[in-house]
Amino acid sequence: MTSANKSPGVLVGLRMHPRRPAPGTPDVARQLLDLKVREQARLAAEASLRDLCATADAMVRELPTQVEARLEQVAHISVELGLAIAREIVGAALDKGFVDPTPTVVRCLRDCVHGSSNADLVVRLNPHDLAGVQERLAAHPELQAEIARARFVADATVARGGVCAETGAGRLLYDPMDALARVCEEVRREATQ
Repeated sequence: MTSANKSPGVLVGLRMHPRRPAPGTPDVARQLLDLKVREQARLAAEASLRDLCATADAMVRELPTQVEARLEQVAHISVELGLAIAREIVGAALDKGFVDPTPTVVRCLRDCVHGSSNADLVVRLNPHDLAGVQERLAAHPELQAEIARARFVADATVARGGVCAETGAGRLLYDPMDALARVCEEVRREATQ
């Protein structure tokens, strides 16, 4: 060999053979591949955990809004259920004659008779209520003059517990279910504020 063919640091005629691992020792390349696969799996698991935490965090932040919306729905349902129960109770009490229209008649006698010059008060009551109201009015001796000047009429168009008072100046109609409807609307209005 000539010196022209030789370059410094190059060995000519030397053949490199791959190193074979000693029996019982793991292959380094296999170990590196396994390490790379494990690292990729760890990174994927870490990314999944980050995504899961971000989703959980977003859900936790939305929770108060969702709870408030559900509570509003429950409150609305509760109000409507309570009002429906009240309507049923009042309706049953009216049907059974448990609602006494006498206090309303007393107010009419005090207010309407004194307010009309010719004492033309007509008090219309449900036929089922008329006799009971007239009996209970006897317990009001201070109103005997007004009772004597008023005319009491049984009228099936007036609801149980209701009163229709008519004078030359106008007409007053009191129906417990109408009063309950006004109360229900007020409760609904207050519940939505």
